[in-house]
Amino acid sequence: MRPGDLFRATTFRLALNYLGLFTVSAIALIGLVSWSTSLFIEWRLQATVEADASGLSERYRESGLRGLADLIEERIRQEGEGPSVYLLVSPDGARIAGNLYGWPARHPNAEGWVRFRIERIGDRTTTVIAHAFYLSGGYRLLVGRTMDDVERVKLAINRALGWGLALTILLGIVGGYFASRQMVQRVEAMSRTARRIVGGDMTSRMHLSGARDEFDQLAQSFNEMMDEIQRLVESLRTVTDNIAHDLRTPLNRLRSRIDLALIGKAEGEAADYRRTLEETLAEADNLLATFNALLAISQAESGSRLNSFEALDPARLAEDVVELYEPLAEQNGVRLTARFDDWPGADAPTIAGDRHMLFQALANLVDNAVKYAPAGSVVTVSVAAGDRDGHAPGRVEIVVADNGPGVPEGARDRVLERFVRLDSTRTTPGNGLGLSLVNAVARLHGADLILEDNQPGLRVRLRFPPPTADLPSDEA
Repeated sequence: MRPGDLFRATTFRLALNYLGLFTVSAIALIGLVSWSTSLFIEWRLQATVEADASGLSERYRESGLRGLADLIEERIRQEGEGPSVYLLVSPDGARIAGNLYGWPARHPNAEGWVRFRIERIGDRTTTVIAHAFYLSGGYRLLVGRTMDDVERVKLAINRALGWGLALTILLGIVGGYFASRQMVQRVEAMSRTARRIVGGDMTSRMHLSGARDEFDQLAQSFNEMMDEIQRLVESLRTVTDNIAHDLRTPLNRLRSRIDLALIGKAEGEAADYRRTLEETLAEADNLLATFNALLAISQAESGSRLNSFEALDPARLAEDVVELYEPLAEQNGVRLTARFDDWPGADAPTIAGDRHMLFQALANLVDNAVKYAPAGSVVTVSVAAGDRDGHAPGRVEIVVADNGPGVPEGARDRVLERFVRLDSTRTTPGNGLGLSLVNAVARLHGADLILEDNQPGLRVRLRFPPPTADLPSDEA
C-alpha cells in the first residue's frame, strides 16, 4: 500500500468533502457570532452614551452652558484617555469644551446617532459612535464612545474561532488520513483474497473483523457467494465425471455393435444387421433421453420457463400421469391408483407452474415408483389441499407413495444430485437424473420436495405454495 493510495481513497475524499462543508458552515457561524457580538456591544455602548448624555442634560438645565462645559472638562480630566468622547461647540463651530479638535466633517449638521473615524488628542485614529444634540442658541453637543472595546472583542472572538477552525481542519485531515488508511487496509485485504481466488485458491475467504459493519456484511455476502460458487464448481466437476462415466459405456456398446456389423459377412446376415441397428437405435434413444433430461434440468435451474407459468389443476395433472403409466404398472404387476377423495370441487385451489415440466417431474416420480416397486404392491398418487395436517389453506400437496425398497434416510439428499443411483450395479434401466429433474422443477416452482419413509417404501411429497398472481388457466 503506497502513501499516495491513501490520498486517492474514496474515504479520504469523502472526509475532505465533509471537512470543506464543515469549514464553510464554521465560517458562516463565525461571521454570525462576530456580527451578533458587535450588535450587542454597540447596543451596550449606545445605552452607556444615552446615560451619559442624560447626566449632561441635567447639568445643562441646572447650570446652563458654563456648567455643562465645566462638567465635560471634569469628566475628561477624570477619565483621561478613556473611551468617552465629548464635544461642545458654539454656533460658529468653535470648540468650547471636549476632547475632539472639531465637529466631524462628514456630519456637519447631524442630529441623532452618527458614526465616524477621528483623530483623538494624542494622534490616535479610532471609530466613534456618538449622539448629536442641538442646544438653545445654536450650540451643539456631541456625546459618544470609541469602538475600541468592540474591535478588541471582535478580534478576540475571531482569533479564537479562527484557531478553532484551523485546529478542526487539521484534525479533519489527520482523521481522514487515518480513517482512509484503515479502510484501504481492509479493502487491500479483500483484494488480496480476491486475487488468491482468481489464482485458483477457491478455499480463500474474506476475513471478518467482528465489528459487524458494512465491510463485515460485504465480506459475509462474498463468502456466501464463494461457498455457492465452490459448490457449483464441485457439482459441475461431479456432473462432468458422471457424464463421462455414464455415457462411456453406451457409446462403447454402440461402437462395438457397429464394428461387429461392419466385419460380419454380407451373406445371410440381414437379420443380424437389423438386430444390430435396433440395439444401436435403443442405445441412441437412451443417450438422447439423458441429454434431454440434462437440458430440462438446466432449463428449470435457469428459470427460463417462468414466462410459461399458468394456473393448473393439480388433480387433472395427476390423473393424466396415472393414465399414462397404468399400462406399464399393469405390465410390472403393480397396482397404480389415484386418490382424490378429499379434493374440493369447482373452488379447488390451483398451482402456478409450467405444465410440461410439472408433468415430466410427476411422471419421473411415478416411473421410479413403478420401476422399483415389487410385483403385487401398490403405488398411490394423491392430491390434497393444504399440507397433510390440513393447515396452510391455499397450498396444494401432490404425494407419490410406493412399497418398494425406499431410500435410506442418510441418502435422501444425495439421490437428488445428478447421476446418483443407489443401485450400485446399475442393472435397473435409468440414468440417475429422474430425482434431479424433480428437485430442479420443485425449486423452479417454489415447492418443497420431501422424501419420507412409507414403511415400507418411499413417500415423495411436492408441496406447492398458493399462486401469487392472476395467471391464465390450463383450460384456455
